[in-house]
Amino acid sequence: MGKIYFTHDEIVGRPKLEGKDPAHVHFHFRPARPADLCVTLDPDTGEVNVSAGTLGPLTWNPYTMCLHINRNDSPDSYRNLQRTDECVIALPGKDIIPETWMCALPLPRGISELEVAKLTPFPSRFVKPPSIMECKVNFECKVEFFKDYYTHGIVFVRVVGASIDEEILEWSREDIVHLYPTFEVDDIQNPRIKERGIIERLGVIGEIFECPSFPVGPKSGWGGTFETWMRDLRDENYISQEEFDKIIEIKKRYDNLFYNSVSKEREKVKREITEICKMIAWQEWDRLRLFLSNI
Repeated sequence: MGKIYFTHDEIVGRPKLEGKDPAHVHFHFRPARPADLCVTLDPDTGEVNVSAGTLGPLTWNPYTMCLHINRNDSPDSYRNLQRTDECVIALPGKDIIPETWMCALPLPRGISELEVAKLTPFPSRFVKPPSIMECKVNFECKVEFFKDYYTHGIVFVRVVGASIDEEILEWSREDIVHLYPTFEVDDIQNPRIKERGIIERLGVIGEIFECPSFPVGPKSGWGGTFETWMRDLRDENYISQEEFDKIIEIKKRYDNLFYNSVSKEREKVKREITEICKMIAWQEWDRLRLFLSNI
């Protein structure tokens, strides 16, 4: 299986391959982005503005997110976020795809996208901008960082509160991911205008796939240390005390040699640790025991 390489300019200009639709090739370089509706208030008039965009989580505690606001496509949101310190990030579901798309329309300043899209505002509890009734989840946020970055304003917001529809609290995980959040999954040429016109398309996640759990990784999941993981394996009898001691000793040797990049011993110990982790990750316990017995 071969790889095809592209330059930056080819990527952003939609790669052209013989016999391939450039939009389809371009799709591979535009991964799905979580969609959001960003609600702000005009700093001069107090009027509600809503823009459709994408977001990315940053930190969990405190809970922060990053928005990227195009200065040309979303000038009202760009101005409002720059001059005020509050917003609501609402998560649209697949039941309001047309309404979400309408919130990206180039409306005149002061014309409410909520009204045009027939969406319903309701009072937020911790910030002044309203939340959106039709969105199952609304995050109330404070703006903490704003920086111009190429064509966009990069905005870091901190979540200070949130609301959620009570009805979905009992839904299964599969039902939830089939409804929200939606993602910007790709874009296509407007079929009514052959020469120009791009339409963003939204989609949702499908199946939920099981990921490995303990003993593949610590009992606590992400965030545990290597030593914690090994102790968990020992305590649950996946490895013996002797095997545990040997693994920890190898890890200590690797730590001591870490900065000695030209050391042959470092390479040897690095390979040992790598093989140990690999065999545990694939639960090859017999191979692991044989491997450790020969070290």
